[in-house]
Amino acid sequence: MSDTQHSYQTYISDMLALEQHVRAPFEAQLADGDFEQYATAQALLRRLSDLSNTHIDALKALLDREGGHQASPVKDAVSATAGFFAGAIDKIRKTKIAKSLRDDYTALSLCCVSYGMLLSTANAYGKADGVQLAQQHMRDYAQVLMEISDAMPEIVISDLEETGLDASRAAIEESRTQIEQVWRSSAAAEKGSSTTGEIATGTTTGQTIRSV
Repeated sequence: MSDTQHSYQTYISDMLALEQHVRAPFEAQLADGDFEQYATAQALLRRLSDLSNTHIDALKALLDREGGHQASPVKDAVSATAGFFAGAIDKIRKTKIAKSLRDDYTALSLCCVSYGMLLSTANAYGKADGVQLAQQHMRDYAQVLMEISDAMPEIVISDLEETGLDASRAAIEESRTQIEQVWRSSAAAEKGSSTTGEIATGTTTGQTIRSV
């Protein structure tokens, strides 16, 4: 086996191991009766569980086609990080649902950047099917990340109400709008700096800055 092939197999098997680890909290949350009171959270969790299972099956098939084997044991860094998510469900009632989805969001972010690594490796080795798989799986999780962000204000307020606190329901839309504005302004700033920005040198400090 060539070093290139072994390298590619390793990236696939590591991604498979990560997906298998982050699936654990999704399934545990679905089995938790406290989540039944939160329809939005439950719908997100069902979707995450289904996507994770689909991703795992696809990664296994890709690894099999490439003649590789599942990693065992999982590499220490991945295992330690994913293990945190697997045990991240807060058993304390206070803001439990919101914190659980926060941890899911973090897990999905890790998956997305890891799929970016797999995609880059597949491109480097001319593996079109690996590129396509990584793109699709990243797209799946990126969509759920946006949905969690959008749903979080309502879930946080509901969590606070469950603890007996006097939380304003008007804060849901206000918070959602403010969060959306942050993302939109960040995206616009990034677009502007990459398409119309000019590099300039500050006259007082000599610091290089980008003017938009």
